[in-house]
Amino acid sequence: MPSMVVKQIRSWQIPQNVPNRPAELPPGSTVRLTIEFDGHGYCLMATELDGDYTLKEWHPSLKTAEQKAAEMFGSRSKDWETMGLP
Repeated sequence: MPSMVVKQIRSWQIPQNVPNRPAELPPGSTVRLTIEFDGHGYCLMATELDGDYTLKEWHPSLKTAEQKAAEMFGSRSKDWETMGLP
């Protein structure tokens, strides 16, 4: 089964006060966030829009992928655009 994007945030500026922000990303960096379903779990992906940072991290559930994005990038559940559900 090919991966399917289930949620995304096309352009997200990381808030200044995110405690678990990746060290490679300065505060205020802008990333694209996506969560893909691969048939077994959910892959959280982040790509810096004006730089080289990328993240690809597997999670057993959509909820845990969203929680990790919140911890690392400061996103909230209402910020996500739902694309499709498996």
